Amino acid sequence: MIESEKWSRIHTLVFTVFSISTMIEAYIYSIAYIASNWVSVPRPLIALLSIWPPLWLLLGGALMGPLSDTIGRKRSLYISLIMYIIGSMGLIFSINYVILLISLAILMLAVGGEYNTVMISAHEYFPSGIRSRIVYLILNFTNLGGALATALVLINISSMILQKLALGLTILIVIPILYLLRSLIPESPYWLRARRLPYDNSRFDLIKNRNSNITIRLPSLTTRIAIGGLIGWSYTTGFTLLVLTFGPYYFPNLTNWLIFAFSISSLISGIAIGMLADTISRKSLLLLSSIGSLITSMLILLLIRSLINAQYIFWILFILFSILINTYFLTEDTLKSEYWVTRRRGSYTAIVRVISLGGSIPVIFLSSYLPVSSYLILAAVIFSVGFAASLTWYLIGVETGRGISIGAWEHGKQ
Repeated sequence: MIESEKWSRIHTLVFTVFSISTMIEAYIYSIAYIASNWVSVPRPLIALLSIWPPLWLLLGGALMGPLSDTIGRKRSLYISLIMYIIGSMGLIFSINYVILLISLAILMLAVGGEYNTVMISAHEYFPSGIRSRIVYLILNFTNLGGALATALVLINISSMILQKLALGLTILIVIPILYLLRSLIPESPYWLRARRLPYDNSRFDLIKNRNSNITIRLPSLTTRIAIGGLIGWSYTTGFTLLVLTFGPYYFPNLTNWLIFAFSISSLISGIAIGMLADTISRKSLLLLSSIGSLITSMLILLLIRSLINAQYIFWILFILFSILINTYFLTEDTLKSEYWVTRRRGSYTAIVRVISLGGSIPVIFLSSYLPVSSYLILAAVIFSVGFAASLTWYLIGVETGRGISIGAWEHGKQ
């Protein structure tokens, strides 16, 4: 099977739909940490708020992964829209901590499931020669979502009510646009083919039925699940500790600026990395970005006492860290959502996300009770695990980028 390299109007439409979806995912994920400044709560409750997003992201992915394999990629994207409406209304009218948590839970459940579907679908709609580039750029829109959320808060920094309105109404405005756009895209041709259902190739012009001997002998299913879970856990936990909860725990006045700086620097660097993703070795990029994230986190750890008084050095290191960890994120999310057979891609991607998100929850919660030095040591250890997993994949894994078709591993043992 060889894929057509022709870019069509449908490709543009699918790219737009998926990019908006990943932007909303990060937008909502950031809200949970921004909301820590909306109410005065005891420290243990701040810790609860910090684990609330990954918990409901986990549940959303666990639910929607198998469902997208059963009912299709397109249909599963509609389910989250009604939850967006309920969660956004609750967010706007949240008058206490309980309503806020419930609203955030509904929103995170929606984006957790939707993001899982977007991750797997992004591989199935685009020609192999540009697949890596497009997937990286779609995932990179998460950074635009984080930047948008914090920008709305910084603009309305003096008013909690205006912050809630700005954040909630933005979601409500986007929902009808999403519904319209999603109604126009076709079902994934790979999913239709895997389910032995007819698809209109003339409309999408993606798959051409030709003989192809291109196959990849992947490591065992257990190995792929373990590698995907570990690299995802390292990113999710490390990113949350150094970007999202570092501010609320130790520098409350910098919380929004940390998220904003991370989002902007990651967005810009992600565009550059994305444009090169079809020519750079996926395995090498994962390894280099993981060791870079480890080194910069260790530098922040070693220099933290002096950085408090010399904040310009801290910001330089933080922006460098943002670029490296974003590259790691783009690569590990691309890898762990692609190396499965189509008929089970949603389910297996959900499994590795449950491992990574579930494993991050106790670490993030317990870290809230650590002094800043121990907190940063823990972050360095977490990135060490990511480096070890990336090195393992570099040594025993296979190259999955550089124009390799997503159909290349349809025939392996799954």
